[in-house]
Amino acid sequence: EMIKSGTPCYNDMYFHMDITAQATEEAGIRGVLTRCISIFDIGVEAKIKEELKLHRDWHNKAEGRIKVMLGPHSVYIVDKEGLQKVAATAKEYGIANHIHVSETEFEVNNCVKEHGMSPVAYLESVGMFDSPTVAAHCVCVNDNDIQILAKHKVAVAHNPQSNLKLASGVAPIAKMIEAGVNVTIGTDGTSSNNNLDMLEEVQTASLLAKGITKNPLAVPADMALQLGTLNGAQALGFDKLGKIEAGYLADIALYKMDACSWYPRHNLMSMLIYAASSRDVDTVLCNGKVLMKQGEVLTLDEEKIKFEAAKAGLSLVSEK
Repeated sequence: EMIKSGTPCYNDMYFHMDITAQATEEAGIRGVLTRCISIFDIGVEAKIKEELKLHRDWHNKAEGRIKVMLGPHSVYIVDKEGLQKVAATAKEYGIANHIHVSETEFEVNNCVKEHGMSPVAYLESVGMFDSPTVAAHCVCVNDNDIQILAKHKVAVAHNPQSNLKLASGVAPIAKMIEAGVNVTIGTDGTSSNNNLDMLEEVQTASLLAKGITKNPLAVPADMALQLGTLNGAQALGFDKLGKIEAGYLADIALYKMDACSWYPRHNLMSMLIYAASSRDVDTVLCNGKVLMKQGEVLTLDEEKIKFEAAKAGLSLVSEK
């Protein structure tokens, strides 16, 4: 789905990351993978060992297309001691972190009740931000939180459609951008969103920012595109990715421009962000290799995958 909709690079956190890495390598896309760390199951220390093994096995592999981050799930899934261990491990091995932060009011209120501070301030106190960090969501943040994020150069992964669907709220990204926070765009997982359409997500992010600030100039088209491209690349540690320029990695999506929505062509940037559809994606490259040409995925068997996905999905919801 990511290839078909023009997304050759992604960041994911949860389980089965060895299999995810294999699929990423086979598909030819670029992936930054994080195995979820929690206090449940086998415990934080064992999970960290698993994460370090994943890092040894896959970091900078597949022609440098795959990276690995540490993945403490959140302040409500990992206790203080566990967060400190993850933070220390990240610093010792020079690994970045990926964590869910301030996604709901419930999470924030509980953290304040338990620790006397917001999740952002709490994560700063345990040393999480001493290493490069991607903070997913950041919906319920205050001005002090935003200053902390900016101070530590924490990248915020804004997931507008997921947060709308789950009624979590809307992240104040206009404020974050003004404060110097590196705001990026994500779709969240399909169970929280239903699709992995990054262009649709970028469009939503731009429109929401205008709506909640009551400012039609908030997050204009060119900035929205940067949130979904260059900012994301920088958040994931790729310093030569995210724009078409000599010396940069060739991760490119080419759009057909024959649909009615592309006319009249007076402002292509505006049309891409406010009028285009991911269905217009014609050709996709990653690392200079063509993954899809004229709508046909070249690296994977699309029909087989759709058949197997449908079968697996039905098995989860059908009666035994």
